[in-house]
Amino acid sequence: MRRLAIRVLSALVALVLFLGLVLFVLVRRNLPGDGGGRIPGLGAGVTVDLDDRGVTTIRAESLEDAFRAQGWLTARERAFQLELLRRNASGRLAELFGSSALPLDRRHRLYGFARVAEAAVPLLPPRQRADLEALAAGINAYFGARRGRLALELALLRVEPEPWRPEDSVAVLLLMYEQLTDGWEAERDAEKVLSLPAPVRSFLLPRATGDEVLLVPDAAPPALPELPVLPGPGTTELPKAASLGGGDELAVAGSNAFAVAGALTESGKPILAGDPHLGHEMPGVWLPMRFVVAERTAEGVTLPGLPGLTIGRTDRIAWSFTNLEADVQDLYRERIERGRARRGDGFEPVSERRETILVRGDDAETLVVRSTSRGPLVEGDLSVRWTALDPANLRLPNGDLLRARDEGEVVAAFDGFTGPPQNVVWASASGSIGWRPAGLLPVRREGTDGSAPYDGSDPANDWKGFIPMADLPRVVDPAEGFVVSANQRGIGTSFPHVLSADWAHPGRARRIRDLLRDAKVSGRRLTRRDAEAIQLDERSETMRRTAAAFGPFLPTRLARVLAGWDGRAKADDARYLLARALRRAVRGRALAAWHAPAFRWHLEGDNWNALLEADDTAFRAAGLGEKAAFLTAAADEAVAGLAKRHGDDPAKWSWGEANRLSVRHPLGRVPGLSWLFDPPRPVQSGAPGTPRAASPAFGQSLRWIVDWGTPDAATLVVPFGVSGHVGSPHRLDQLAPWSAGDPEGVATRLSRPPSGTPIRLSP
Repeated sequence: MRRLAIRVLSALVALVLFLGLVLFVLVRRNLPGDGGGRIPGLGAGVTVDLDDRGVTTIRAESLEDAFRAQGWLTARERAFQLELLRRNASGRLAELFGSSALPLDRRHRLYGFARVAEAAVPLLPPRQRADLEALAAGINAYFGARRGRLALELALLRVEPEPWRPEDSVAVLLLMYEQLTDGWEAERDAEKVLSLPAPVRSFLLPRATGDEVLLVPDAAPPALPELPVLPGPGTTELPKAASLGGGDELAVAGSNAFAVAGALTESGKPILAGDPHLGHEMPGVWLPMRFVVAERTAEGVTLPGLPGLTIGRTDRIAWSFTNLEADVQDLYRERIERGRARRGDGFEPVSERRETILVRGDDAETLVVRSTSRGPLVEGDLSVRWTALDPANLRLPNGDLLRARDEGEVVAAFDGFTGPPQNVVWASASGSIGWRPAGLLPVRREGTDGSAPYDGSDPANDWKGFIPMADLPRVVDPAEGFVVSANQRGIGTSFPHVLSADWAHPGRARRIRDLLRDAKVSGRRLTRRDAEAIQLDERSETMRRTAAAFGPFLPTRLARVLAGWDGRAKADDARYLLARALRRAVRGRALAAWHAPAFRWHLEGDNWNALLEADDTAFRAAGLGEKAAFLTAAADEAVAGLAKRHGDDPAKWSWGEANRLSVRHPLGRVPGLSWLFDPPRPVQSGAPGTPRAASPAFGQSLRWIVDWGTPDAATLVVPFGVSGHVGSPHRLDQLAPWSAGDPEGVATRLSRPPSGTPIRLSP
């Protein structure tokens, strides 16, 4: 028996060693190596330097050659990501991952992203189409030279990528459109909200708040929400606890960007800082890269699959983006009779197409997509019109940013940006700073804002075209000496068009503005170190006020913990965790009392602070009963929930444990492979409502700072690293400085000396 056990154990050890050897060989076989290659169509040889983080510097004689090299280098480091992006957009993930990917595939087949992208390419300006063709040539040159050795993931999945096409690049743009502007479910659910009493509805969906951080002033400030006053004498009954009513505030998108004039900086030149907030991915969203073309330098981040830089700087100007939060998607409740949709006194046909979705390990699925002239029927009789789904709307002007000869041409190049509407914040070498919106913005029926479905039978509800780019407001060199954009309502009522009904709470924008004002008032001139300190600021005034309001209604021990707290979301501290739980409990009980439907109810908002700070009479008038009883019950509920999730001892609670980075690689979801593919899970300071936006799967997708006093010392850090390859030293080497912060730029300086022998690319 003992001999048998020894034999079995020996066999298991041998099997583990054998599998380990196979894995080692597979990993090594799929690493890119140090050699160069050939790219058909190059006008001249291209040299590529790599620094000690694997960040590439492309040295080319023309921008067209640089884009070919960019494609080759993107495929070198992100071949699996490119294949994943393409299949995701075209609704073909189930071919790789089976039925678990069907929900995404159905959605993207419904939208018809692949069809839209294919129709868009012939409509692109010739130069933009040539840029996509150059990028594709580089990608395909690498694919062809490394067949069977492109990525460990592709080897395990037994997949060889098809040739990359310009249409695939447009599809990547559509995925970004989706992340930043796709929200028709909220518009659908808004119909339910319309049934609420008007005082409750206006309180829950405020269109404005006090202390706005406006870039374009109000002609007449919108009315601030008042506390609800319901009919009757006011209830004394205590509302029961309830769920949140739908939505997860940890997934709310955001971004920060600010520019500071040279008069307020130590170098005497402007500083630009940007940290766009996106869902974290593995491999990472961005690929850092530098271009040196005809003695001109450009650097920043590329979006794998698109040519040129998305965020970065030329030798003239630096820029970053935040989501404008504009609504570019409207729902229409169609009246369909016998396969036709009513339009006024007439009808139009409803078209149908069949989509076949291949499923790995299972039968294929057939999806029938019905559409009107406005767009696909996404649910029942609801059609969606969305700027993303019109091929004529799609443009990729990234190359034009790098071709621009001066800052004026760069700013003007954003007129050609028709993608997800963005705030562009910029700072130039000449000393100017500014802000402008970019993107297609629909003109709606007067008096409407698109926040709920329209009557599809009335043609008057159709869009009236788009706001001309020349009519969009701009701010250049403001008297205050800085501009701040953090998804807040930045465009006031003096602008004649309604852009959105759902802006981000201005808490992040206020905090950044206040830190810049404090430095200005004190006479302290800002440095790159100060800019990153603002990006890493963890203070939430919203949660500080929540904690202060709850003080009298908490058990003595917890009241002492929160006493004097300044609202900072520190990883090693439980106070943000507790304040957030208290606020969620108040919201849940109030929503239950008002019989609010499932909806994406935000957790941030001055409306909830106003309620918490109101007196007992106001609570009763709002139908919430006695204030003390309401808040005490909410506190008990919050503490019980925390104890259930984190243990009975509050001394062992911490925000960082609840807020650990939790990013999954697609193959990390396969049982037994998480250890190989998923990145580490460090604790995180910061929170969705602080400048340092941080949640388990969402946060700062990069931090980018340019001081034009020393532009070559621009700093850039991404969450993970340049490489997507398991086994590469550059797969996770930026995680530590991204997580801890690096204000000196030691680990994140973008322009660094070459490391090793250059890569040579030849025609």
